Amino acid sequence: YAFDESPIQKDLLWAGTNDGLVQVSTNGGGSWENVTKNIKGLPPLGTVRNIEASKWKAGKAYLTVDFHQVGNFEPHVYKTEDFGKTWVKITDGVPKSNLSYACNVREDPVKQGLLYLGTENALYVSFDDGLHWQSLMTNLPASPMYWIAIQENFNDLVVGTYGRGIWVLDDITPLQQMTNDVTSSTAHLF
Repeated sequence: YAFDESPIQKDLLWAGTNDGLVQVSTNGGGSWENVTKNIKGLPPLGTVRNIEASKWKAGKAYLTVDFHQVGNFEPHVYKTEDFGKTWVKITDGVPKSNLSYACNVREDPVKQGLLYLGTENALYVSFDDGLHWQSLMTNLPASPMYWIAIQENFNDLVVGTYGRGIWVLDDITPLQQMTNDVTSSTAHLF
């Protein structure tokens, strides 16, 4: 159901199934290791909606798992930095509701630690590698944020929604330049 290839390590593949299994291969698919049991607290029978192999570190990956079809509406977003041996749940700041289940997580191609998350009704951003999330809705209508892509030639954030079309946040350079110094200053010119 979900699949990604590492952009920085040859033959490193990640796969997720529609019954909640997460597998990794370091030899181009010659053999696979089921790392699902390493995701502490992961309920059974979820759908791995997406896997994002890191552009910054070979053993790092992010994933979203959706359980709404079995009555669990909590956001389930995880990251690993050691090829799936350990996982950390990264959902702080995503409000819990019957529409908060996660659909897609994406890593920024320019700024390490900058992440984007789509849930069933909102879009979020994290400036600290998923430790904390905040809303990125601005004028975006509440709708399922099923897919996120970053158009690297123009540096645009593209969000595919269910029922509301495709939305483009034109030129995300200010998000990539956001730091604690910027947010604590009286004014800043991007």
